[in-house]
Amino acid sequence: MDQNPRTLDAAALDEALRLIAPIISHEIRNPMAVIGNSAYFIKAKLGQGGPLDPKVIKHLGIVEAEIRHANEIIGELLSYARMPTPSLAPQGLNALVDTALQTLPKPDKIELKRSAAPAAAKVVADPALAAPALRHLVRNAYEALLLAEGSCVVKIKASVEAGFGVFEVSDNGPGLSAEARAKLFQPFNAGKPRGVGLGLAFVRKVAERHGGKLELGKAAAKGVSFRLRLPLA
Repeated sequence: MDQNPRTLDAAALDEALRLIAPIISHEIRNPMAVIGNSAYFIKAKLGQGGPLDPKVIKHLGIVEAEIRHANEIIGELLSYARMPTPSLAPQGLNALVDTALQTLPKPDKIELKRSAAPAAAKVVADPALAAPALRHLVRNAYEALLLAEGSCVVKIKASVEAGFGVFEVSDNGPGLSAEARAKLFQPFNAGKPRGVGLGLAFVRKVAERHGGKLELGKAAAKGVSFRLRLPLA
């Protein structure tokens, strides 16, 4: 019987994705770029004749938004499949948090609280992998609160603990069911309406490549917390 992608072991999944990564890049990403350029050209040409029909603007916007979403999914697949060997060097814990947040817009309804690590604290990490991994955790926390009511808070705490730098990301959202927690780190286990479900698998893979670990906090009535542990420099 053929194996379902959700039940492949990590080694088999990595090999399968490594083999299809060039196909994804060439046969899907390149056409998406052509579609995006064509949509931009059509919008520019139509605009030369005066103001665009609002319906045309709306539907061109939909095309552009769907292209962005498709490229995000492709990027997620390629990032997981083509993850390079980390180029390790000492990195400040607080600097990694800054880098992770730099390109991640915060929804207005969410309050972000940060707790900094000691200024001199550093981990041995590749910022090109560690910062995106941390960004995934923060993005997940934001998304968990998008439909929540009342106070919405995401906390990021950087600290030092038993030879590791620890990045703890928590939210006060609805939390996770026991079933969701059991499947949380399975690749292609998407817990939201859109996406391929590789975000947390990517973060765990990054942690393991660094000699660290990704941990899920204890079950609680409300909220979720993750701890990304990386070796201290």
